[in-house]
Amino acid sequence: MFRKKWFWIVLILLVLAGGGYAAYTVWFAPKEVAETTPTLETGTVTVGDLTISATGSGQLVASSEVNLAFSASGQLKGLTVEVGDTVKAGDVLAWMDDTSARQAVGEAQQAVLQAEQSLALAEAQAELTLMQAQAAYDTAKSDWEDLVAWAPDEEEIALAQANLTSAQSSYQNTVAKSRVDQTISSRISLDQAIASLADAQETYANAMAAGRDWEKDITTTRENAAAALLKAQQNLGVAQANYNLATINSTAADIQSARAKVLSAQTELETLQTAPDAAEITAAEIKVHEATLALEQAKFALADVGDGKTAAARDAELALEQARLNLTNAQTTLAGATLIAPFDGTVTAVNGEVGDTVNGTVIALANLGAPLLQFWVEEADMGSVAKGYPVKMIFEALPDYVYSGEIVRVDPMLTTVGNTSAVQIYASINVSEYPVMLLGSMNADVEIVAGEAKNALLVPVQALREMEDGQYTVFVVKEDGTLETRVVEVGLMDYVNAEVKSGLAQGEVVSLANDTGSSTTIQSSINTQQQMMGGPPDGGGFMPGGMP
Repeated sequence: MFRKKWFWIVLILLVLAGGGYAAYTVWFAPKEVAETTPTLETGTVTVGDLTISATGSGQLVASSEVNLAFSASGQLKGLTVEVGDTVKAGDVLAWMDDTSARQAVGEAQQAVLQAEQSLALAEAQAELTLMQAQAAYDTAKSDWEDLVAWAPDEEEIALAQANLTSAQSSYQNTVAKSRVDQTISSRISLDQAIASLADAQETYANAMAAGRDWEKDITTTRENAAAALLKAQQNLGVAQANYNLATINSTAADIQSARAKVLSAQTELETLQTAPDAAEITAAEIKVHEATLALEQAKFALADVGDGKTAAARDAELALEQARLNLTNAQTTLAGATLIAPFDGTVTAVNGEVGDTVNGTVIALANLGAPLLQFWVEEADMGSVAKGYPVKMIFEALPDYVYSGEIVRVDPMLTTVGNTSAVQIYASINVSEYPVMLLGSMNADVEIVAGEAKNALLVPVQALREMEDGQYTVFVVKEDGTLETRVVEVGLMDYVNAEVKSGLAQGEVVSLANDTGSSTTIQSSINTQQQMMGGPPDGGGFMPGGMP
């Protein structure tokens, strides 16, 4: 009974299960299948323009600005410009009293000359000291070596003996000859004086006798005779003195000279014949040691500061350097008494008049002929910023004009503008496009053109499937509704469309990524492309992280 009961229970359950499955397959399954079948969303390949850009705002600034000030306060003596004047590089704009500055330059120049002379003298003295020490050492060493290696030289001794004999003979001849030859001339003069005296005496006697015959001329004759006699007596005295002096001096000098030669020859001969004793050798050796010490001291003096100069020379060199520095400072001060335009520009400010005591900025100069636009874009757009990218700008004061230019500088550090991190950029402006004067600090809106494609094939970015870095595919919907996988080459890309360079044709229908179960998002590809576009044609540019 119990087994029959379970049999019927199992049978009833099977029948119920079969009926439920049949009901599900008839009424519920078709509806569920219909609800889970996806509706295919598609997009069409079109032709159009695609521009990758970023926008910002900024203001007009000078390409270069400078505030000119004198190096020291003083009285303004001259001023050649006023606000609005245009100047050329090198133009003198203003000057102040420079009398004291010129005097300081003159004194500094004199100090430099004196320091140069002192240095030259110190260097020459050091070299002379070294040369003298070297010469003394060489002499002492040579003398010592000669003493140590002494040996009689027969040839030199014979020559010395011959020299002594010759000197002695010369001495004897000088002694003998000096008594006759050296007084001949003086004796002749003396004899002539004696003869002249005799003639004068005879003339005087004749004159006295003749005076008795010619009384008219007695006075004149006597006077002339007396004068002649007096002159003859004077000549005799002079001749006698010369004779005595010549006899004494000439004889003594010649004999002394000859005697000196004999003594010298004797000394030389004795030196050659006499061997040096131990004391002489020791004395010569001591001289060598002393000369060696002096030489080493001289060398050390040249290198005691490590650069081959004596301490005195080094001090003189330092003094020269200080003098030259003082001269440079004085020249700078003198140059600072005159304001000169460093570049072509426009005077934007003048602070002071002739006669005023000025301090600080006197003239402000700006180059407004080639202005720049300083502007900012949000940090999120830095991938669209790089040196060389073209820009378009519209000034608030000139809404009908669109100026063109290009980025010339991107600051490597982010800045804060209105509590927002931003990239600071400078762009050039083609001011020749419109005949309008642009003023400093004019506000402008800017658009950076990071990339542009004209009349390009465009496909929705949702249709792209990224297979590898830079490799994309799409599903093309064929006429029969089936899908064809196709590899495409992609160019520029924004958040809506992508430029297709190859792989698709205009009018083709593609499946969007959201309807194919693709897990790859195109957002990262867009970001990567914009970051890569941050590099200019030359390879530099702004990279992620705000570094150039």
